Amino acid sequence: MVFDVGETLIDETRIFARWADRFGIPHMAFFGTIGGVIASGGTLTDGFRLLVPGFDLATESARWRAEEPDGDREHFTESDLYPDVRPAFAAMREAGLDLIIAGNQPIEAGPALSAMNLGVTSIGISDEWGVAKPRPEFFERTLELADKSTPGITAGEILYVGDRVDNDVLPARAAGMNTALLRRGIYGYRHAAGPEAAQADAILDDLHQVAEWAMVRVAD
Repeated sequence: MVFDVGETLIDETRIFARWADRFGIPHMAFFGTIGGVIASGGTLTDGFRLLVPGFDLATESARWRAEEPDGDREHFTESDLYPDVRPAFAAMREAGLDLIIAGNQPIEAGPALSAMNLGVTSIGISDEWGVAKPRPEFFERTLELADKSTPGITAGEILYVGDRVDNDVLPARAAGMNTALLRRGIYGYRHAAGPEAAQADAILDDLHQVAEWAMVRVAD
């Protein structure tokens, strides 16, 4: 069982709200604009640049870090963990499933996730690997990570869980993995309603459903 991070394990609402506050944009306007851009086929970065012309993530992140070195800024904390993570993870571990986290995240995310003691066997972070989803190399690294805890495991024995079709379902499926698409977050509901969502092995609403679905598959 391999899990994406943002909007799979971590509720990013407060992170986006902090971005809105930083630029003095009302939350409703910020979230509505970002959602509208994504719904029309744009990217998250496109949404930011519509709201903040000339926005560059690396530059703004560095400026924010210099201004608030001890602040949460665009990072998550324990309080951003979705409430279903710990109980669902406990149920899956009890069923004998190995749990891994692998997602597109900055280097700081690795220690933050480790400190949460989620009972996972390993954590893979894109900025540490130097490769990010949806590139095939990311999923090759994910398989290598799984092989360390379960030697000899094949891609077909892995379920990759994420909230996006483009970054999670399609590339993980191309790598030979099973996939579950979560209907939550800024992408999840929209992506679950699209035609390509049918390529996921399961479309589910939360991690409790993921655990139930996975355990039925194990039992079969």
